[in-house]
Amino acid sequence: MNSRSVFSSHPVPVAGALVLQAVLLVAAVAPRLSARVTGMEYRLAVGLVDPIDPLRGAYAQLDYPGLPRADGRPGPVYVPLARDGGLWKGSGVMRQRPASGPYIACESAGHARLSCGIDSLFLSQAEALRAQNELADDRMAAIVKIDAGGNAAVVELAPR
Repeated sequence: MNSRSVFSSHPVPVAGALVLQAVLLVAAVAPRLSARVTGMEYRLAVGLVDPIDPLRGAYAQLDYPGLPRADGRPGPVYVPLARDGGLWKGSGVMRQRPASGPYIACESAGHARLSCGIDSLFLSQAEALRAQNELADDRMAAIVKIDAGGNAAVVELAPR
């Protein structure tokens, strides 16, 4: 019986697989991480789509009434933001990246809501119960960080 490890007997394929996994992990989290680290904060009106899902923990599924719905065509879209009092809202759906101003990069399935990476937020059980009540009464805003490439990440919920 051979007691050599898989790594010592096949170092190149194993190392290649590890590097590939690391690259895929970085690619998966890079947009949200970039938004959290380098993004500017924007306050968006937020509503509750689905309260606490006990099978997923205390994730709150969020809806953004100030963001437009899909335009009927699938693919990448950009939502320019415009100030509306103390909040920001979407001013339409564009197929080309805006030349200036803040915007959110989203993905459209062609119908219903756009997927912009800010659809859910994990909260502690106590925070989730408080947020559920305040979201139902339209008293909350989502603090969303958006980087220069339109990548967005919701960082917290706050009173309007």
